[in-house]
Amino acid sequence: MPMIKDIQKYDAEMFLLGHESICDRDEMNIYWKELTTASQIVKSTSLEIAIECFKIENKRDPNGNELFFIKAFVNEHIIQSK
Repeated sequence: MPMIKDIQKYDAEMFLLGHESICDRDEMNIYWKELTTASQIVKSTSLEIAIECFKIENKRDPNGNELFFIKAFVNEHIIQSK
């Protein structure tokens, strides 16, 4: 969250995600929302639990970006638990 807040301080119209396409402000806001939603869901090393928590919390399945982020946060929990 601190990194997101720092980036949002700039009044940029366009953003470049590393090795991806250029995004406008609306696309970037969607990206931030997907990223933060996924990060708030993951509390353990279980991908299955994280996905189920996402479904319960959001009343829908995660989209492709959200699933990617959930997997990344679960992997981080796995690494931190070792």
